Amino acid sequence: MTELLLVEQRAAAEDDGAHWILEGGRILPGADDSRRMDELRRGLLRHAGVHTAAADADSEEVEQTLSILHEPGYLEALAEVSAEPVVIPELTPPGLPPDIPVSAGLVEAAREGVRTAISAAERLVEGARFTYALCRPPGHHAGPAWFAGYCYLNTAAAAVQVLRTAGISPVGILDIDLHYPNGTAAIVATMEDATLHSLHASPVTNVAGGKVEASGEREVVVGFAGSPDAEVYLTTVARSIEALARSSAALVVSLGYDIVAGDPHGSWQFEPPIFTEIGRLLAAAGRPVCVIQEGGYALDSLAECSEAFANGLLGGSGAPYAPRGSKTRTGAVAG
Repeated sequence: MTELLLVEQRAAAEDDGAHWILEGGRILPGADDSRRMDELRRGLLRHAGVHTAAADADSEEVEQTLSILHEPGYLEALAEVSAEPVVIPELTPPGLPPDIPVSAGLVEAAREGVRTAISAAERLVEGARFTYALCRPPGHHAGPAWFAGYCYLNTAAAAVQVLRTAGISPVGILDIDLHYPNGTAAIVATMEDATLHSLHASPVTNVAGGKVEASGEREVVVGFAGSPDAEVYLTTVARSIEALARSSAALVVSLGYDIVAGDPHGSWQFEPPIFTEIGRLLAAAGRPVCVIQEGGYALDSLAECSEAFANGLLGGSGAPYAPRGSKTRTGAVAG
């Protein structure tokens, strides 16, 4: 039986949950906390092929990796924050207002998330075919010198860096979170042996101007206006996976479950079994896969989502995706 190695994040501070987030001009209660991990773990472990492992990368490696991905002044600023949440306008993405605060507990959790991502990538280096970094907070909005959208340190980029350092390259990055990975894009733009494909909602809310264009031939961006038709979406996912698999030695997947109906930060209407199909497509790619947990905040459906993904990746039960009711077919657009 094919196995999925689930690398679990170590406990950080007690006060490591998100405090609040500015979204659509409103301040909303933070939805990123340890309950997400509990639900996702519960769903993943329903599959007999999922086995757990500790996040055991040493702190020196964590710091070394972070020093490559993020600017020194940014890391110093994060190290100096106190236990009380604070907004730091100068550490926000270009052209955008601050949307989250930062605190020492959140920074500690983010570092443990990076440790988890590094550990998952290292298991791939050691020969595992599929690994899954069950980590939080998410990381794909964290850029070289900014944080936003619950993200403080870039976990996906950390996994990519580990693979590159070990000689496993080129690396293909597939981001299927609802939101465009502005932080990952900025960091990997300097990596000549990494290619990023992002499938996301359009207009893009986390980039100034609401529109994003590929930075070069090593980035592919596909935006969907409205909630996409499942067939259109899965066809686009399949094309990205096929393209990345042809040109990459391994895949890093930024996996967001915020594309399902009912997500408090989402707008799409997919049902959890969509992840069975995504898992199947990744399994068929024939490349080692390191999954990095990004968004997904609908607590009542997260276990079903992660179970569906494991079933697809590992060949478990699950009928082909059949959305409830009829949906308007919405095509993909650039940006």
